[in-house]
Amino acid sequence: MTRRDLVPGAQLDEWLAHHSDWTLVEGHLVREVNTPDYQSGAALVHDQVALAEGLDHHALITLGYREVRVEVWTHDRGGITQLDFEYAEGFDTLVERSLEPG
Repeated sequence: MTRRDLVPGAQLDEWLAHHSDWTLVEGHLVREVNTPDYQSGAALVHDQVALAEGLDHHALITLGYREVRVEVWTHDRGGITQLDFEYAEGFDTLVERSLEPG
């Protein structure tokens, strides 16, 4: 399977079972992150730019007061591909690094 093939439903279900911060909403992977303040959220959005550019895969991101919402799917395939998993897992790592205490 290439990075741009749609993942089978069973594989998607398994991935979601191991990544409980993500949900499937209308065929898109969605994660909402609570942040301590607006500045922390803006920094997280900024930090994901390198991830998105490195993968050449760009999420829909909403920055709110104390919340960042990320929505990712492969537009040209109309669903979830391995590329979305790669972005989501990279984003999870950014969240862990940027929002961990101390």
